[in-house]
Amino acid sequence: MATFDTNGLLGAIGGDPKNFTVYVFVPSLTRDGEPIDHEAWRGKALHEMASIFGGATAMEGSGAWRDDDRGGEVKVERISTVSSLMAESDWNEEKVSRLARFLHQMGREANQGEIGLVVDGQYFPIREFDK
Repeated sequence: MATFDTNGLLGAIGGDPKNFTVYVFVPSLTRDGEPIDHEAWRGKALHEMASIFGGATAMEGSGAWRDDDRGGEVKVERISTVSSLMAESDWNEEKVSRLARFLHQMGREANQGEIGLVVDGQYFPIREFDK
């Protein structure tokens, strides 16, 4: 570890280290392969995660998932990954509940088979959208 004041040299704020990461995968297609308003859902995810965790970043890419409930068909689509960095202490019941409501809404309204969430390296496949 460095023996000098990195925060001071950079002019960065101190406090708890923001080394806890949450990633949400935003789809562009329904489970049936129909297009959804990807840009709108990416914008909603950015807004929600920034509101909950203090900031968010979206990156574009391609994603694939296997729909085990439909014979294991592999589906490929354009996705956005929206991520937030925070202190681990910011991952609490109130914030997780708020994020869950948004993810369940996206799953229902975008007709998804699964919404993917990665929290500090652990993947959570969300397949029931009842929140």
